Amino acid sequence: MLFQNNQIDLTTLPRLENITIESLSPSYLTVSYLGTTIFYLIVAILLTVLHFFAEFEIPFWLKLGVAGVWLFLFLFTLWHTYMNFRVQGFAIRERDLTYRSGVFFRSTTVIPYNRIQHAEVKQGPIERRFGLQQLEIYTAGGDGSDLFIPGLPGNRADQLRDYIIEKAGKHDQ
Repeated sequence: MLFQNNQIDLTTLPRLENITIESLSPSYLTVSYLGTTIFYLIVAILLTVLHFFAEFEIPFWLKLGVAGVWLFLFLFTLWHTYMNFRVQGFAIRERDLTYRSGVFFRSTTVIPYNRIQHAEVKQGPIERRFGLQQLEIYTAGGDGSDLFIPGLPGNRADQLRDYIIEKAGKHDQ
């Protein structure tokens, strides 16, 4: 048999932009806002404690500057969280799983089912309160999860995990 390596016409390939991306649960935006707010409140408390226990006088302009930077970062993080939520989503196709995210640097990850080793569903305490779960996908050769889909309603995450494991198992046979 003679080795062949024919060129593929790139115009005939399916366009990734044409797939329908399923958005994450709207509750995930609330969970993200809550996590961001808790983080920035802890930072504010630490800065306040540092201010009261400082053994030297902190100039007013420095206090104002730190408060301004804190407020800017807090508002920017809330904006970034919202914009990322609008972009994030996934698609289940016949032969692969696609995940999209990123505000400034857009990322689209496509994982074929035949590369998937296992999938697991995780849930933190805040997510549990809102009925959300995370789906983590592990592929061959990786030491951690290769794909992480947050903000899925509990039954949806379980359904996706079972479907992906079933598809990955069919490719092994």
